[in-house]
Amino acid sequence: MVTEAFERRRCVARDPVVVDHAERLAGLGSWEWVPATGELAWSDNMFRLYGLEIGAIVPSPEYVVERVHPDDLEQVMATLEALSAGEPHSVEYRFRRDDVEVILLRATVAVVSESEVGDLRIIGLVQDLTAQRRLEREVAARVVLTEALDGWRTLEDSGPELLAGLARVMGFAFGALWARDDDRFAVRAMWHAASAEMEWVAAVTARWRPGLGSPTIGRAFAIRQPILIGDVSASAPRDLAAALRQAGIETALAVPAVFEHETVAVLEFLPLEPVELTDRLSRALYGIGHEIGHFLVSRRGELVGAALTPRAVEVLQLAARGCGAEAIAGRLGVSTATIKRHFERAYMQLGVSDRAAAVAEAMRRGLIS
Repeated sequence: MVTEAFERRRCVARDPVVVDHAERLAGLGSWEWVPATGELAWSDNMFRLYGLEIGAIVPSPEYVVERVHPDDLEQVMATLEALSAGEPHSVEYRFRRDDVEVILLRATVAVVSESEVGDLRIIGLVQDLTAQRRLEREVAARVVLTEALDGWRTLEDSGPELLAGLARVMGFAFGALWARDDDRFAVRAMWHAASAEMEWVAAVTARWRPGLGSPTIGRAFAIRQPILIGDVSASAPRDLAAALRQAGIETALAVPAVFEHETVAVLEFLPLEPVELTDRLSRALYGIGHEIGHFLVSRRGELVGAALTPRAVEVLQLAARGCGAEAIAGRLGVSTATIKRHFERAYMQLGVSDRAAAVAEAMRRGLIS
């Protein structure tokens, strides 16, 4: 009787319907591959993880390779090539589904057998980590926010730190804090990833003055809700649109900083990868925006365009005399990175995008001679 009961349990465990339900509940998919013949079999939930109808395509390694994020493909291939009989190996990678969503997967793969003719068989178990990672990012964003506000000094110093922290944990390449300036908006703080493309985006953003009716900043300001805008370059000025396309940026996320029924500022983030503004993420960003708004409402003076600091004026004066960044750094006894930050802040405050224009505008205003 015990044997019969054991056999019945074995049959239930092998039931494809039971296996499918188990995989769906756990967010898992499984596959088996014979490299020598190219034969690849997927479980039903493997199709679902990839955003496909069951049986919609014939499974193939090529289909998977084409959709693995280019930055992750090398480590995926290295994991497969390093396989040998024994312990399984795991690798995390981003996967681009046909519905445009990018999901994060963890594949655990292992060699399970070799046939008499030497055909290697590899099995894999794939887990969708997307929801888990989103939750981790939300928690990390709250930690970053708390630390940034607790250690706040001035908007000039701490604003970029707040933007950098939030952008990094959420996977963004650019962050800007916008404040209303009469009937337009102006950048009051900015951070961007270290790349030539993002420097170009930052430079042209610094001099942009979107109006109250702009579809990103203006709309978020008006409705007091986080919004995600697709094809962001379509509504941007020509030079900014060109910079966004060069950087591969298609969407923009705007988060209003709200206090009671007033929008105090708007935080804008630019992702390099597609982003889905789920209800959960929207609620998390809404809460973050309200906390920032409550913090900034008592610091309205920092949101007003500030005059150039004495050191920034000194930097521009030396630039007007033909000194480069290294020469200025040597004269003032600071690093070239510090000089670069002075230039970037001057660009924002003067509404220009490069050094020559900053010098010219400072001269026009009588700040330097």
